[in-house]
Amino acid sequence: MLQNYFMKVVCESKVVIACRMSPKQKADLVELMKQSQPDKRVLGVGDGANDVSMITAAHVGVGISGVEGRQAVGASDYAIG
Repeated sequence: MLQNYFMKVVCESKVVIACRMSPKQKADLVELMKQSQPDKRVLGVGDGANDVSMITAAHVGVGISGVEGRQAVGASDYAIG
């Protein structure tokens, strides 16, 4: 039920930024988006090991190489510095 209300807000948005969430919550959000909007593509962008599950769950994953290491880069489709 709460997911339906949440998805109404999300579907009216152009961008959804998930911060201050656990890695599992980020991945679950990506999966929810993929299931509820199968005609849309989900982009996951992250810079650390805590973002790997979100990046791998997304249609397209972008890893940012930086201070937190290269785990996100290793799990992504594309990498940026």
